[in-house]
Amino acid sequence: MKKTILITLLSITTISLFAKPSKADWKLVWSDEFNGKKLDTTKWSYQLGTGSQYGLESWGNNEQQYYTDQNLYLKNGKLVIEARKEETNGKPYSSSRIRTVTEDGQELFTKKYGRFEARIKMPSGDGIWPAFWLLPATNKWGYWASSGEIDIMEAKGRLPNRTYGTIHFGSTWPGNMNTGDMYKFPENTDITDYHVYALEWEPGILRWFVDDNLFYETSAWWGMNPDDDEPFPYPAPFDVPFYVILNLAVGGNFDENRIPDEEYDLPAQMFVDYVRVYEKKSGYNYDVKAPVPPRDTENFEKCRVTDNNFISDSSFSTVNLTGMTDNQMDKNSGNWYLLALNEFGGKASATVEDSAIHVKSAVPGNEVHSVQLIQHLGIAKGYTYEISFDAKASAERKMAVKLGGDDDNKWVVYSRQYSPKLETEYKHFKYRFTMENDSDLQARLEFNMGIDSPDVWIKNIIVKTTN
Repeated sequence: MKKTILITLLSITTISLFAKPSKADWKLVWSDEFNGKKLDTTKWSYQLGTGSQYGLESWGNNEQQYYTDQNLYLKNGKLVIEARKEETNGKPYSSSRIRTVTEDGQELFTKKYGRFEARIKMPSGDGIWPAFWLLPATNKWGYWASSGEIDIMEAKGRLPNRTYGTIHFGSTWPGNMNTGDMYKFPENTDITDYHVYALEWEPGILRWFVDDNLFYETSAWWGMNPDDDEPFPYPAPFDVPFYVILNLAVGGNFDENRIPDEEYDLPAQMFVDYVRVYEKKSGYNYDVKAPVPPRDTENFEKCRVTDNNFISDSSFSTVNLTGMTDNQMDKNSGNWYLLALNEFGGKASATVEDSAIHVKSAVPGNEVHSVQLIQHLGIAKGYTYEISFDAKASAERKMAVKLGGDDDNKWVVYSRQYSPKLETEYKHFKYRFTMENDSDLQARLEFNMGIDSPDVWIKNIIVKTTN
């Protein structure tokens, strides 16, 4: 159950690169069979409300339910979570969400590595969003999503013939990324029947299953603090204990903010037969390295480069400072463009002074990308790049730097989003990334200067390969 997804990473899957353990290689270490008369609070804790207590109104996803402890019960050896149409503390629907940690941080059950599985039957209907997922027990690697999230199973009740497995990682929002895949059920069955949803998690590898059918695996992820110039050591952030969550949401961004048909879709019931967690009997291989994608030498040769700098015109002699929109830019020109995005409240102007660009945000807007300095350049798959520049500001502030795509490839992010702290004197900044996506000969280098109002000066911008 993620925050609003703004950016997506195309993953490098690693199917067959790791030996797949058989189910006999796992031993049970924790379970709840739901055979009692009420929820076992030595194993689970209710998570109530709308998320506002965490600064996540509507759980950060525009969800329309209020979570209570009255929408969950045990019946015939099953856990039942029921979403209802009823006004509850300002929300039009009620439901329940439980997890294996308490509100005050007590860990009822957490686990690093293992096989996590649950047998679940889910409701169909517009705006119905059941989930079985994991979050980190601590913020060792920072706030969401730099500490990671693992969605073992999410479903859209509107599309009952499929479920989704996803991970979230990268930097703190909005520098988050995600990768995953979809499982489509065979004919004559769907989410409204019982199925076993499982994740096998080992150092450097995550595998998703439905009824023991492997449908996705990956080793491609990273984590990084926004103001660092190097990522966390791999396989972080997926190298710490996580806890288990079960919930049934209503509405939200996951399925384009649809809501249920009150006559046909509600009340909606999610049945959980059991949740079981296993440990691998033979142990784990901890000597793992991040996967390296193959190099696209053909497209690398097509990239515009001068003296090992993929940036054109680092002195800003050809820069359009008129506050253009995205569709007005010539992506093949190598020009610089200043964008002030009206839809996010941004207004800005700029001048060129001694080979530096001076950006003045008349109105900084409400998003970091409300004011942007952009150039398009070619980036090839499999190569490692270093982005460096000098920058200062009229008062201490941050800006966000990244390389990614634009609307024709869904605003995918190629580099880590780097958020250096600017001071009143020039400082030199640099950070690296490896291009894991397909080559993009019109990639977009962005210096995002929204939200904060102090002026910014940038110069000596270099993008070069390091391998």
